[in-house]
Amino acid sequence: MNRQAVPNATMGLPGKPANGGSNPRFYDFDDGVTRLVKWHPSGHGAKACYNELITSRLGQLLGAPILRGGIIYVADDIIPPDHRNEGATAGFHFGIARMEGENFVPTQHYTEIENSSALPLAAVFLAWLAVGDQESHNQFLQRLEKRQEGSPAKTTKHFRLIDMGQVFGDCNWTAANVRTVHDNYRLPGHLSDKLTWAKIQPAIKTLQDLKEADIRDCFNDCPEEWNIAVPDREAGIGRVLGSRAKIEEIIRVGNPSIR
Repeated sequence: MNRQAVPNATMGLPGKPANGGSNPRFYDFDDGVTRLVKWHPSGHGAKACYNELITSRLGQLLGAPILRGGIIYVADDIIPPDHRNEGATAGFHFGIARMEGENFVPTQHYTEIENSSALPLAAVFLAWLAVGDQESHNQFLQRLEKRQEGSPAKTTKHFRLIDMGQVFGDCNWTAANVRTVHDNYRLPGHLSDKLTWAKIQPAIKTLQDLKEADIRDCFNDCPEEWNIAVPDREAGIGRVLGSRAKIEEIIRVGNPSIR
């Protein structure tokens, strides 16, 4: 992959997000965007960045409330020493635009969000990809400030899915261990409590209406340096196509309380 085809970092910034187990750090980029950089290779697993990339693409394809992210490049000569000491390296990584907000607290934030209609898509997305480590975290409350001429700024709050590294339940999945499609998925309890089958069915139809070619495209175009073997990529595609066909059963079996 040509580094000029992706945003290039121009400066490493101080500060980092709380609870960042992979030691992500903030950088300014040559397209004027400040991004949070997640490093490849990651201490979480060999496919962590690839998983973040394909889930961002698949989530956007579905219309799920997920952060938009993509491939970025960080040159060696701009990495601050403290970043380097925590695993930062030069090369292609995964980056998402910096956003204002905080970790999502269900008891507090469900009454505040303005995109509650997106919750069924979030649930279908998580169950489709069997994303692990979701029960008590990896959801975010994003604050967005909207300005209209002649009016004071208005802050809106949205539910977002973040930290999607555990696709198929594992940051290190292989062709061998994704061949079998999962038969159930337990949604975070706070999310399933907000859902009914009447709300979920339209989201399932949205998933089933996606074109196979578009789904396949989400797995392509990643840096050679990430070493994603062709058999692994094809196995991942097969897994998401197989779980799409079984998505209603996967959700019903794992979440019997939904009515």
